[in-house]
Amino acid sequence: MVKRISPLTRIEGHLKVEVDVSGGKVTSAKVCGEMYRGFENLLIGRHPLDAQRITQRVCGVCHEVHGIASSKALADLYKVEPPPNGKLLKDIILALHMAIDHILHFFHLALPDYVDFAALVKYRGRDPKLSKLKEWVISKRPYLYTKKVPGDYITDPETAIPLVANYIEAFDKISLGSSALATLGGKAPFAHNVFPGGVSVELTMDRIAKVSTITDKLLYFVEKKYLTSVIEVAKRYREYFRIGHGYMNLISYGGFEATSDPLYQKGVMINGKKYPLDVDGIVEDVAHSYYDGQAESFRRESTKPHYGKEGAYSWVKAPRYKGHPMETGPISRIMVTDRTRKLFLDFLKKHFGVGFKEVFSTNGRNLARAFEAKLLLEYVNRALGKLNPSESTIVTVDVGDKVSGSGLGLSNAARGELLHYIEAESGRITKYQMVVPSTWNFSPRDANNKSGPVEKALEGTPVRFSEGLIEVGRVIRSYDPCTACSIH
Repeated sequence: MVKRISPLTRIEGHLKVEVDVSGGKVTSAKVCGEMYRGFENLLIGRHPLDAQRITQRVCGVCHEVHGIASSKALADLYKVEPPPNGKLLKDIILALHMAIDHILHFFHLALPDYVDFAALVKYRGRDPKLSKLKEWVISKRPYLYTKKVPGDYITDPETAIPLVANYIEAFDKISLGSSALATLGGKAPFAHNVFPGGVSVELTMDRIAKVSTITDKLLYFVEKKYLTSVIEVAKRYREYFRIGHGYMNLISYGGFEATSDPLYQKGVMINGKKYPLDVDGIVEDVAHSYYDGQAESFRRESTKPHYGKEGAYSWVKAPRYKGHPMETGPISRIMVTDRTRKLFLDFLKKHFGVGFKEVFSTNGRNLARAFEAKLLLEYVNRALGKLNPSESTIVTVDVGDKVSGSGLGLSNAARGELLHYIEAESGRITKYQMVVPSTWNFSPRDANNKSGPVEKALEGTPVRFSEGLIEVGRVIRSYDPCTACSIH
C-alpha cells in the first residue's frame, strides 16, 4: 500500500514523501523535492561579489551559512586570505548561527512529534508565561495545542509541561542568538558584513563582551534545557535507536579551524570505516531528478531543468561520493573527527548504554544536534578569547578587478556540509554550483537505483499510525530537512 505525506510540515521548503507499507513497515520510499528555484542560474553574468548576498536568500533559515561558504569560494577566486580576526569572526558567526538553528530544530520542528502540547491545560504552577499561555490555549484553541495526528505522545503533565516550557523559552534564546549575529554580521538574518577577505565590523571590547555574555546564556540553555530535553525524549522513545538506520556513510569537510585547536576534521566514513576526503569524488547524479544532463563533477556539471522527465520524481539532485550515497549533518562532523567521536560515543554509553551502530538512528541524529550545539558554543567562547581589537578584521578586494578563474568554498551548515563553487571570466560569473546538506540527505535514487540516505533510512520504519504517518515524520525530521536549499 502506498501512503503519502504532501506536504510534510514543520520543515523548510516543499517536500513530499511516498512510502510503500507492507506488514506494518515501510518497505521502500520516495522523497520528492517539489519546487524548482534556480538560484545557480540567477547568478550567471553577475559580478562575483553579488554571490555572497544572493546565495544567502536561498533559504529563510540557512542564510549566514551560505554567506560564509560563498565568501570562502570568492576568497579562493580572488586569492585573498582573511587576517586572523577575519577568520575568527567568520567561525564565530557560523557557529552561533548553527547552534541556534539546532535549538530551533528540536524544540519547534521535532518536539511536536513526541509531546502532547495539550498537557499545558493541566498546568497548576505559578510561572506567569506558562499561566498566560495556558489561558490563551483554552480561549483560542490553537492547532498545535488542541489537534495532532494520531500517535504515541508523551502525555503525563510531569514530563510534558517542562518540555513545553523549554519550547517557549527556546524562542527567546533564538532571538538572543540573532542579536549576537547582528552585532558581528551587521544584521540578522542575512549578514551584510561578511566578505571574501573577512568581516567588516569595528571590533570593540563592548561588542566582544556582548557576544560573550549571550554565548554564555545560550550555552547554559543548551546544557540545562536542550540536552536534558533531548535525553528525556530519547529515553521515552528508546526504540528510535533502532529506527531510522540508513547507510553508515558520512562526509565531513572539517571546519572551525581559526583557533589553534580546530573543532572538526575532514574525511569520509564508508560502511563505518574512515577515509581521507577527496573533493573531486563528489558527483551529482540526475537520473531520477527533473534535469537533463549527465552525472558529473560539480566542477563540470551542466544540467537543464526538465519537469516531467521520464523516470524522474524530484527536483533534488543526487550527490554521490565515488558512487556512494552519503549522509551529512552533525553526526558526520562528530563521527569523522576522532576527538568528538569518542566524546559522543562516551555520552551515548553513559546515558543510554548504546554504541556506534545506534549513532545512525533517529535518536542518534537528534542527540548529535544537541551535542554539537554545546561543542559549537564552547568553540565560540574560545574564538572570542583570541580576537584582537587592535588588529584588522578584513583584507579588501578590488571590486573593479576583472577576475577570471575558479574558487571553491568548503564550509558547514546546521544540516551538514556545504560546498560552493564559482567560475568567473573577465569579472562576471560563468558558473556557480552549490552542493548543500539536504541535497545529499534528501537525494532521490541514482542511475544505479541506489536510494538516497533518507529513503534508505525510512526502510523498516514501523507504521502503527497510518493516518499522518507520525513514525515516518519522526525519521525524516531527524535530518532537519531544508528543501529550499536542496532545490536551489
